[in-house]
Amino acid sequence: MNRTILIADDKPQMRRLMRRLLDSHPEWDVAEAEDGIQAVERARHSKPDVVILDLAMPELNGFEAARQIAHSFPNVPIFLNTLYASPEVEQEAKRFGVQQVISKAEEQRLVPAIEEIFRTDREL
Repeated sequence: MNRTILIADDKPQMRRLMRRLLDSHPEWDVAEAEDGIQAVERARHSKPDVVILDLAMPELNGFEAARQIAHSFPNVPIFLNTLYASPEVEQEAKRFGVQQVISKAEEQRLVPAIEEIFRTDREL
């Protein structure tokens, strides 16, 4: 069964990097969005299994996009992928429905974090 992962980042090079990381799993389908508004729209359309949002995006930032996606899909894990990772950002992100904050400097943590989500999901 294929899983859909939605990535949203306003920087095309960041989306390409994340796609390369995620394409290591042939059973994962990757959808992309260029900003927060597109992320919310694509989430409603594609009903992803996981969402990865950048914090600093035009139109709608990652916090607000997370809030809207979490409201529509409360069981979908949301990751915030940001340059601005800190305990304060993590605390604020949780208020908006984000499950985990991953620093862009540690992007290699994305795949194991998603694998863990899917492994836990299968065990339930």
